[in-house]
Amino acid sequence: MATEERLVAARRSSADHMAARLSAAGFTPRVGRRKGRICVETDVPNPVSAEAWQELLEVLETADLFGIVASEGGHIAWAAIDQETPATA
Repeated sequence: MATEERLVAARRSSADHMAARLSAAGFTPRVGRRKGRICVETDVPNPVSAEAWQELLEVLETADLFGIVASEGGHIAWAAIDQETPATA
């Protein structure tokens, strides 16, 4: 397997691991691809336990990009992992 293919597979594995952690914390994650990134999203219930909130934040901080946005139905947490190799300086 080429290096680039291994990198993409590792990033997909990382997204799957994030989704598994979110599921274990009681969330219902969705995994997809957008614009060269693997994205993991989940609705954030209201209320959410302190333990689930802590796990959510710990999972989000492992991503390349992340955020929490308000929606009509509540909040959505999202994380993105770049699929492409970052440019080196």
